[in-house]
Amino acid sequence: MSLSRRTRLAVLAAALLAISGMPAHAQEKPRPGGILNWFDYGDPGRLDVHAESPLVVQQATAGVYSGLLQYDPDEPSKIIGDLAERWTASPDGKTYTFHLRKNVKWHDGQPFSSADVKASFDRMLNPEFKSPKCGAALKPMVASVEAVDPNTVEFKLKFAAAPFLPSVASAWCRVAAKHILAKYGDLNAPEAQIGTGPFKFKKYERGSVIEWEKNPSYFIPGLPYLDGVKQFILVGGPTQLAAAKASKIMLWDAWPPMRKTQADELARARTDVDIYQAPINTVFFVYLNAKKPPFDNPDMRRAVNLAIDRQDLVSKALEGAGVPCAILDPKLVGDFALPLDEVAKAPGCRQPKDADLAEAKKLVEKHYPGGLDVEVAVRQVGNYVDRGQLVIAQLRKIGIRGTMKTHESAAGYAAFGKGDFTIIASQDRAMDINEPSGVFHIAYTTEAGSNYGQYSDPKVDEMAERALKETNRDKRKQAYWELQRYLLARGDHASVAVGWVEGWFFKDKKLRNYKPGLTTYDNNTFMKVWIAQ
Repeated sequence: MSLSRRTRLAVLAAALLAISGMPAHAQEKPRPGGILNWFDYGDPGRLDVHAESPLVVQQATAGVYSGLLQYDPDEPSKIIGDLAERWTASPDGKTYTFHLRKNVKWHDGQPFSSADVKASFDRMLNPEFKSPKCGAALKPMVASVEAVDPNTVEFKLKFAAAPFLPSVASAWCRVAAKHILAKYGDLNAPEAQIGTGPFKFKKYERGSVIEWEKNPSYFIPGLPYLDGVKQFILVGGPTQLAAAKASKIMLWDAWPPMRKTQADELARARTDVDIYQAPINTVFFVYLNAKKPPFDNPDMRRAVNLAIDRQDLVSKALEGAGVPCAILDPKLVGDFALPLDEVAKAPGCRQPKDADLAEAKKLVEKHYPGGLDVEVAVRQVGNYVDRGQLVIAQLRKIGIRGTMKTHESAAGYAAFGKGDFTIIASQDRAMDINEPSGVFHIAYTTEAGSNYGQYSDPKVDEMAERALKETNRDKRKQAYWELQRYLLARGDHASVAVGWVEGWFFKDKKLRNYKPGLTTYDNNTFMKVWIAQ
């Protein structure tokens, strides 16, 4: 077993052990019925899981769709079949054949077949279609998808790639119905939420609630146990914490995590919850728009990279629960991550900040002798506004004077996707898979799904592709070390990694068979979760 896999399992095991009382529940018989009350941090607005990247879109539809593969609800680090019963790989690792379950029905009663799989993946792999999660992960690897017969699908890869199966198992690589895509053109409308998953999409009231109901024809007999899931749309930490304290929600397992002070407040209010600390495989980024002034100038991007005090932001904004500066977190990917003592010596990460701030100020004065005024954008979710104020204060030290602009969650994503910003002061990006390639194809390569700054460096693309293709583990580790060193040394990328986010979470003690996933997107279909009396 590789070090990185051992590390991932250790992190997951720690989170599971922190949820007290689980061994005593192991012999209980699952109890059917009941509604799980959960929450989303904002209103998704659009529901197309193929075309969107906000967590709330994935949460809103998680139990509605199935994938070819999934992470095992009972053993969340293990990949198992979902719509695929089994799969095989060719000796050269470049052809994967998936054998599909038979007699599966869509929620509208239509039969599922390989044509649906092909339609879904052709859509996400289309070069003209922006698929910031599943598509961004698979486009570098997949050459074609073919329906061999109604129950068999074949993926041809451009090269043997270690992240292929984890990417297909991602919570974003869900299979949609070909006839629904043909009818609606996309998956944005509530009426288009026709899946094969354990729950049917029941209701969406904008700004209020999303509901699922049990799928009585689910292809795994006896599941799900729950009658349904209700997701309250709760915007802002105080609102979310108030709902938790009032027992309105039974589970806080996703972004944004509670801070330590919030967890302590919840513990004083409720004794019927298990509270635990865990990483959520998510990076806190500051984004610079590299396509328009002033950050189309590499000197100005370097100035911001030098001025941002990552340690201070993690200390104040995350109450110390995070890993500052790292492009890869060793807690999550083991020795694929550059050693943290080396990272701490890089420009922008060095402490004390005096030398970096002096250099950053000179760069700004070189191009803007009197300093400059910029608009600083954030979405009004989590504690982004507070984080934004901290970033503005740091940039003021080098002559960049920021004015805050706030967006509603979905509107912010729309603006950022169009490049309608100068600086995004705080935007967390969660990994789709727990694999070292993930962060580069989310934030750093030209075609990365969340490369909001639209920065392009052919050398970054070449290095990321070389690491992705490498099959020898030691050589692959070295390739990722070289890529991390290159990004840290240049210090002019438009995606500025502040740190990896950690925090506190809780589950109601009546909730049974819930196990946290390796990313914030995994294991939230609730297909095997049940509620004790």
